Amino acid sequence: MLTTAVPARKYPDLTAEAIQEARDLIGTPLRRRPHYTVATRDVLLRWAKGGGSRNPLYFDPSHAEFYTHWAGQVGHPSALMAFDHTFVAPKLAGIHALYAGVTFEWSKQIRAGDVIRATATLTAVEEKQGSFCGPMVLQTGLVEYRNQRGDLVATATPRVMRTPRDAARERGKYSGLERHRYTPAEFERIIASYQREEFRGSKPRYVEDLKPGDQLPEVVKGPLTTEDMNFFVGEINETLFFRDFVAHVRRHPADAYWHEDKGMPDTWDASFLLDKVAQEFGFPVAHDTGLQRVAWLEFLVTNWMGDLAMLRRLDVRLTHPFFHADTAWLRGTVTGTEIRDRRAFADLAVRIENQVGVVVAIGAARVEVPSRDFNILQPGLVL
Repeated sequence: MLTTAVPARKYPDLTAEAIQEARDLIGTPLRRRPHYTVATRDVLLRWAKGGGSRNPLYFDPSHAEFYTHWAGQVGHPSALMAFDHTFVAPKLAGIHALYAGVTFEWSKQIRAGDVIRATATLTAVEEKQGSFCGPMVLQTGLVEYRNQRGDLVATATPRVMRTPRDAARERGKYSGLERHRYTPAEFERIIASYQREEFRGSKPRYVEDLKPGDQLPEVVKGPLTTEDMNFFVGEINETLFFRDFVAHVRRHPADAYWHEDKGMPDTWDASFLLDKVAQEFGFPVAHDTGLQRVAWLEFLVTNWMGDLAMLRRLDVRLTHPFFHADTAWLRGTVTGTEIRDRRAFADLAVRIENQVGVVVAIGAARVEVPSRDFNILQPGLVL
């Protein structure tokens, strides 16, 4: 006689007690493991390389030093994630954590030699419902980055979704998805887009020349490879090696993925490389960190805005998983301009579509741009 077996539940579920334990941490300073603390020349260059940037302002130190008003090497605004990755997701042991988005606001440029220190707090814990796993929890945090003088460089408001693994795996929302197989024509299109990537550079992007509906030059990233993941993850995570990792697993056993065929633990970050780990929490194949897409949208904007402008705000919401072999097509549109307090701003709508046209991230940016009016302050100038 045929019977239908209920799959064994392997991982914890959300409980009222666990959610309250997380809420009890709201406002409490959280322990962090900083990856870098000094913005050396090499750290800033590695961030640019890890995200695939070719913008001379960030990839050629002599360009910023000798050919821009910054008069020294500066880092990509998103490079702050190398000092603190913005993942704020305390408590809820055994409940998976998926990066859902972030809002960055920058007060200063990151300069070579800066000492960057980050502090983080949890600001909200909200119960949600979704098709991916049913009940889930959204945790919102606040990360503040300060330099060696104590000046606020930027704030980040990250959003992390906590999703029960068993429920997500059983629902199988993405179970029909597979790695994309590219045709020669598709791959040629990717190569052609890389070859025509535009950098505004030293030519000013004046506010007077901007109008709603202007399109940003398209940027492509991908297809996402194992090497991409290895390099990028190495730039955002302070890895626990050997004895430290074993000691961490003993203290926090729910933080580990266990290879049942080997009888040994691994980090859940293995899902960035191994399909079988990603399948434990409802993804069909290995995936990106989510932070890459934030960095890539920053690259889209900084390519467009040129050397004289300054990115002030970027809000990104991740709307769909991004898997190994996916390609990101980055696009943006000017939505408006504003003159306020003797400063000129351009507002942008930005998005990422994958190789089959699925929107995997949407967002908005505000850029401080130069003006032909001498009464308008130079972007980044502090009075």
